[in-house]
Amino acid sequence: MLVSVFIPFCNEEKNLAEIIERTEKGGIEAGVDIELVFVDDGSTDGGADVVENAMKERPWIRLFRHRKNKGLTEAMNTGFKECRGEIIVFLPADLESYPDEDIPALIKAFGPGVDIVCGNRKKRREFKVFLSKVYNEISRFLFGISLSDMNWIKAFRRECLEDLELRSDWHRFIVQILHAKGYNAVEVPVMWHKRKSGHSHFGFKRIPISFFDSIAVKFILTFTKAPMRIFGSIGFIQFFSALLIVAWMLYDQFVLGNPVFRMRPLLYFSLGLFLSGLIFIFMGFLAELIVSIRDDIRKIKDDRGKK
Repeated sequence: MLVSVFIPFCNEEKNLAEIIERTEKGGIEAGVDIELVFVDDGSTDGGADVVENAMKERPWIRLFRHRKNKGLTEAMNTGFKECRGEIIVFLPADLESYPDEDIPALIKAFGPGVDIVCGNRKKRREFKVFLSKVYNEISRFLFGISLSDMNWIKAFRRECLEDLELRSDWHRFIVQILHAKGYNAVEVPVMWHKRKSGHSHFGFKRIPISFFDSIAVKFILTFTKAPMRIFGSIGFIQFFSALLIVAWMLYDQFVLGNPVFRMRPLLYFSLGLFLSGLIFIFMGFLAELIVSIRDDIRKIKDDRGKK
């Protein structure tokens, strides 16, 4: 079985030689054939030279380069297209994960019905632990996944790539996206190691980005399945709220005998609710039409690909 180990990097020159050695050991320990796919995401150090020198003796190493730094999501989009293995293992280039330890652990966890294996960091000691817990709690609440560490090393079957669409900073939500599409994920305990050199590319500035991205991902995943449920629900709530307000106004005028002019602002408010509700309902119909057209286009592309 061929396993693709995918490692993106940016300015990690001092770590790459050790990563290559440990990846080779990890493949031997797991008893599988390894291809190591590197993506240089706009490094300004000599990291690419280290990989190119290693490629002379190890033909199973492949390197792809970005002329400038595009971010981890774009690096993944580049690397995943080039992975040829039955299983793809994603690892970082900071040596907080040791490939010789983690590759066998991740591959061993695959069994019947398992599509994704996540590494659950043990004995982790750094300031980002609290942030990671918050991220995972939000993910469990929004996406209904009972995993403890979804944003670190992971391995998944090749067919998962067919349903994986990444944009913006959605590299954090690979597991959540695949889970929403019916893939089964499990996790295994792995050791966390302190970074030996270089510095982290992730910090506190990404907290609000991650929060809003998680909301956006949840919305889009729900929207693409049943947009009318979202827009229709909002529309009908506003529509019937307007009707209830009008009914109360009529009761107040004709039964209780109160003058109608004092409720004129409430009348305008109910009219706004009524029109807004209709707009949301029509938006739901349009969204359903767009999703239907998108599915038809995807089916046509799949049929052409099979031919």
